[in-house]
Amino acid sequence: MRILTGKNWRDGFLDYHRNKREYRLEVLAWKDLEKLEHVYHTRPKSLRLLINYFPVVGPGGMITKTWSRLREDRRNDKYLGCGFGKIIEAPEQARFKTGETVVFVAPWHPALAERIVLPGELVFPAANVPLPELPSGAALYLPASAEDPADRFWHAIRAWSIYSGVKLATETLLQLETGLKENLKATDWSKAERIITENPAPVSETKGEIPKPSTGKKTGILYGFGNYAKINIIPYMSPFVDIKTVHEIDPTQISISRKVERWDTSPLPKPDEKADVYFVASYNHTHVPITLHALEKGAYVVVEKPVAGDYEELAALEQALKKVGRKLFIGFHKRYGLFNDYALEDLAVKPGDQISYHSVVYELVQPELFWYNWPVSRSTFFANGCHQIDHFLHLNGFSKPKDFDIKLLQDHAVEVWIELENGATFTTTFSEKGTSRVGPRDFVELKVPGRNVRIMDAIRYQSEDEHRILRKKRIFKTQSYHDMYRKIGARIAKNEPGDTIESVMISTKLMLDLEEKLQQLKGWGNRYEEAKKEFWTYFK
Repeated sequence: MRILTGKNWRDGFLDYHRNKREYRLEVLAWKDLEKLEHVYHTRPKSLRLLINYFPVVGPGGMITKTWSRLREDRRNDKYLGCGFGKIIEAPEQARFKTGETVVFVAPWHPALAERIVLPGELVFPAANVPLPELPSGAALYLPASAEDPADRFWHAIRAWSIYSGVKLATETLLQLETGLKENLKATDWSKAERIITENPAPVSETKGEIPKPSTGKKTGILYGFGNYAKINIIPYMSPFVDIKTVHEIDPTQISISRKVERWDTSPLPKPDEKADVYFVASYNHTHVPITLHALEKGAYVVVEKPVAGDYEELAALEQALKKVGRKLFIGFHKRYGLFNDYALEDLAVKPGDQISYHSVVYELVQPELFWYNWPVSRSTFFANGCHQIDHFLHLNGFSKPKDFDIKLLQDHAVEVWIELENGATFTTTFSEKGTSRVGPRDFVELKVPGRNVRIMDAIRYQSEDEHRILRKKRIFKTQSYHDMYRKIGARIAKNEPGDTIESVMISTKLMLDLEEKLQQLKGWGNRYEEAKKEFWTYFK
């Protein structure tokens, strides 16, 4: 289909995926109400930023990171729009029938799309709303006004999505319908641009076919084509796995890649879909269903954190792993870092010996409308604070926790302490008070009697004993990700086992225990459970 992006009406985009509760609409007239800001982590195009990042990621990392971010301009250009549309696909027993003209509100979309997919909550009857005179073979388009509107009837749904788990209240929908119809009645469509829509391409949520394997490498499927996947998963796994299929729900994210043969806007696996390796870098709450599908097919899974969002998901994952064996790798890059080997040597310990761990973590402030803030995503501590906790457990051979606690400070920082059965202790302070100058920051100290290791930002390493500095080392931050995927890829290529089931269970359960306490401290009640339930009403 065609999308208006960068002020150009471009062809070749896939259609949005439509689930059982959604309509597919042909856009007849579209009006942008607001350009959405603070939806993603974005970086200004500045020489100063490049100078700041160069010593952190190195020349190779700088090139891939910059190229990936530049390709996200289309994704970042999001609007909330409204208008008139014609139903071309409808759910069973739907309120509106195919061919019917309706009015709609479309949050979190490009400036204009030829076809859109919306749930029934955002589609309303066009009765008593005058339909503008529609030109043949064209759609009407009005860009967002520079003036601040007196009535922002759409404010509550600015970046709402079926993936958010947020249930739209009846009162909200009534206000939305009233405000929408009043706005459309007052719109002067005579000033609208005519955007050519004749000879539309057929609806297609997929494109490309998978050829028969010819390289001798294992085949792969990737879920989530974000920046992380572009700069880490795809390039570092390429020597070991041919990633031929990519699932990405946002058509504006899909870009030309000579190695990818098939694209799909579905968020979840198709029943007959199969590959040797599944890479899961999608929304957090979709990790487990994709992982379980892959394990059921006998495939390897490389899943990004968090591996499970609740105890029910963890139990299902444990059951699947016990059935198929060690086919899962979790993307905890700190487990694979070069500094781990140095630390064991310089601390004069062997794997599983007691190593105490103390850290201060500064995460970036999440943009207001970023998906990490969705209730179904749980807390940012759960999503990001897990790295240091898992690293601590890894260095201590996944000794079982015997006691732990979490505290929410008045400035919303989080403090955690943990004691393990082997005698090791852990403390951390996690906050979102970092700057975006060089990304997230973390400062780690590893301690045994008489020896100490200090690691700053996963870049600088220094060890010392009572008398002298034992070792200094500096690497680029990207090295840990390179090492992780190359090591995982090599093990998969040799059909070697993945993470131990015990390590998966101990690390994930501890994070869930802490998250449950934090949920109570934040006064969130059962908001995650309700959000998860709402999300699945669209897909089950």
